Amino acid sequence: MHMQSPGCPDCGIPLGSPPPARCTRCRLPLTGPDAFALWQVTGELSALDARRQWLAQRHAELLAALRARREAPAEIPVAASAGAPAIAPMGGPAARELSAPSARTALLIVGGVLVVVAAVVFTVVSWGRLGIGGRAAVLLALTACALALPRPLRRRQLTATAETSAAVGLALLLLDGYAARQAGLGGLDRVGAAGYWAVLTALTAVGAAGYGWWQRLRLPLPVGLLMARLPGLLGTAALGGTTEDYATAVIATASVDFAVLYALTARDTAGQAGFRERVGGERAATTLVTVARAVAGGWALLGGALAVGYAVVAPSPAAVVRAWVPLGLLVLLGTVLCRGFRALPFALRAGAEGVAAVAVIVAVGAGLRYVTPPGWAVVGYAAPAALIAAWAAVSCARSGRWAKPATGGPFAPPSRAAAALGELAAASTALLLTGVVVLPELAHALIRPVAHGVALWGGGHPPRWSWQLAAAPLVVLWLSAAVLAAMAGLRARAVGDGDRHPDRLANALRHAQALTAVPAVLLLPVALGLPYAWVLAAAVVASVAVAVDVVRRPDAALLPRLLVLAATGALALLWSSADRAAVLAVWGTFAASATVLAHVLSATASPPAVRTTARVAGAFAVLALGVEAVASGATAGLPRHVTAFAVLAVAVTAAGAAAAWHRMPGRGQVSTAVEGAGYALAAIAIALTALHPDALSLALAVTGVAGLAVALRPDRRRAALVGTGLLIASSWVRLALAGVSSPEAYTLPITAAALVVGHRRRTGTPGTGSWPAYGAGLSATMLPGLAAMWSDENWVRPLLLGAAALLVTVVGVRARLQAPLVVGGGVLVLVGLHELAPTVVQVFGLLPRWVPVAAAGLLLLLLGATYEKRIDEARRLRDTVRSMT
Repeated sequence: MHMQSPGCPDCGIPLGSPPPARCTRCRLPLTGPDAFALWQVTGELSALDARRQWLAQRHAELLAALRARREAPAEIPVAASAGAPAIAPMGGPAARELSAPSARTALLIVGGVLVVVAAVVFTVVSWGRLGIGGRAAVLLALTACALALPRPLRRRQLTATAETSAAVGLALLLLDGYAARQAGLGGLDRVGAAGYWAVLTALTAVGAAGYGWWQRLRLPLPVGLLMARLPGLLGTAALGGTTEDYATAVIATASVDFAVLYALTARDTAGQAGFRERVGGERAATTLVTVARAVAGGWALLGGALAVGYAVVAPSPAAVVRAWVPLGLLVLLGTVLCRGFRALPFALRAGAEGVAAVAVIVAVGAGLRYVTPPGWAVVGYAAPAALIAAWAAVSCARSGRWAKPATGGPFAPPSRAAAALGELAAASTALLLTGVVVLPELAHALIRPVAHGVALWGGGHPPRWSWQLAAAPLVVLWLSAAVLAAMAGLRARAVGDGDRHPDRLANALRHAQALTAVPAVLLLPVALGLPYAWVLAAAVVASVAVAVDVVRRPDAALLPRLLVLAATGALALLWSSADRAAVLAVWGTFAASATVLAHVLSATASPPAVRTTARVAGAFAVLALGVEAVASGATAGLPRHVTAFAVLAVAVTAAGAAAAWHRMPGRGQVSTAVEGAGYALAAIAIALTALHPDALSLALAVTGVAGLAVALRPDRRRAALVGTGLLIASSWVRLALAGVSSPEAYTLPITAAALVVGHRRRTGTPGTGSWPAYGAGLSATMLPGLAAMWSDENWVRPLLLGAAALLVTVVGVRARLQAPLVVGGGVLVLVGLHELAPTVVQVFGLLPRWVPVAAAGLLLLLLGATYEKRIDEARRLRDTVRSMT
């Protein structure tokens, strides 16, 4: 077949044979590796096009032949045309679910395991049937064959089989050692088991690694790496070591691992290429190095955990000194890895230095535990952690790791920066853990007055109480606050002015410092043993001072001061609960300061944060006055339903203050917050009178009148609905107290007057809706009549109420008004249900008891059948889509 001259891949012009170095038309280069690869791709695409054309032609021919035989009988077999692909019927064998490599790997693994099991059975069970010569000959022959097979297998490209043979050989080596000791070869049976196996596993680990390196196999290298974990532990057990000895052995093993890994990876280019060639390529080398790092690092962490745990619970100073050996080795290993192991990533180097820092903190703390007074052991750990954290923060600031990229400042070498970050993270975590240890004592000191206050305000006679706090937990809290302050200052200095260039980390550190410093300062008088009144006064003065500072400088670093204000205020309010007079004084003081704060902050054009603070302060002032009212009533011995009217007075006053503030420029949002707090107090007051109907009726009436007064504001017209509803509810309560069974006689005049007034208002103000005009009037009679209907067995009230509801519904439909339609329709439906209820009960009484159960069962069966049908349809759809793809 004559081949046409190839065309240019870009413009398609014929190039001739041989093709030139560049295309004569488009000047496309036609030589070099890229051009050669392009020629190959172009040729393959041409072959694919030709194949596709042949397949399309063959498809047309076969389809035409089958169409010609369409009328042939079904029992006449139709021979497949030559070259047609075989189509498996739908009922034929399923597609293969296991690839060839997977099947091969599975067979090799199962076969290798079976061989090892057979060897174990032979060694343990059938061992006594042979003499010493036969035993040695059999095991040595099997081991030699298994270890010698990988090389010829690799020559025949049977790499996986070679790896399996090597694994079997290494397993047989251990069986050889077991068999030799059991047979007493050379007096091995007189050697201790732990010492013997320590030497054997060490030799096996070194031999496996060397064998894999020599034979260029992948599996023996990680096997040797894992086997190297055992000699240190077995040797320590043979020598009768203790926990710190095991920790030393584990850390020493990890150190040897990292040393070997450093020797293999810290080479020149040629050495690294040789290493990759030995282990089977770059990917295998990367995997092996990653696994080795993970195993060595995990082993070092395990040893560090053993050493730290033993040092923390060491029963004597001599035991602490012994624990310093593995801790010192861990410090040395972490320092070397961070500052000398350049092949490690930055994060792992920082982690290594962090582990070293933790070891130093535990070593110092464990030593100080026997020097400090009782109860101060936690400070022995917190003090070195705080010092290391402060020093690491300074190092981070100097290294430039805390500076923003835009500053362009010089960065320290990676080893120094990694060490600083690792030390900072580790020391901060250790300091946090010491804070967790002292947290129960601090929490007990913080809530001790609250516990006494619960008993005091609960109506009982609480016993005498004392407020104490040990100094050690407070010292830990002070150290944490000092470290946070140092870190916040260094971070702010590194990134620039915090006000002009806000930084999230610096702000977070400031906020954490503020929240930590508040209890540290306020609990100091408790630790010094000062009286309760002095401690409470200090908290109140601190809160008021911060509030004054916020008023004077509302725009300077607002959020940290607000956090301090909230923390000091919350502690002062909680602590004041231990004394009745203290509650009245503190809540009153805070109500006044919050009022001033809201008034001042809302008077200026301030940022959104300042305006939010003003709204919160206004709402808190109202709620504080409500608490003051409740506390005053409880102190005076007044019942709750009487105290409720004091709370209601505060709510009414808040509504008036909100209306006055609303008329001032820039105070609309604050007035809304004050008004909402007043509504909350009104709801609380009504709840307090719920068990006393007389007081409840009066409270509802007062609240309704206040709601009507609020409705006088142009933007609160809807409050008239609430006020009217409260007045109606008050009248219902009063009628119930009077024993009235026919409320319509009292409510119909109110309904008539309300409907007339609503109609006049709707005609006078075209924009008035049907609910403000007619909602209250219709509800005043229909709802009480509906409530009375359910307890009335006579037929007159349901008939009259249903007729009235029908009339109101028809009027609402004709006039297209929402309120008559909803109220009338709802009442009409409820009247119908009331009349239908006896019939329904009678019908259910006639039915056998099994009928509802059977109906429920049939319903569930129907739902289940429907669900199954939907699942079947979904499966069919899935199969259809799969067949299409």
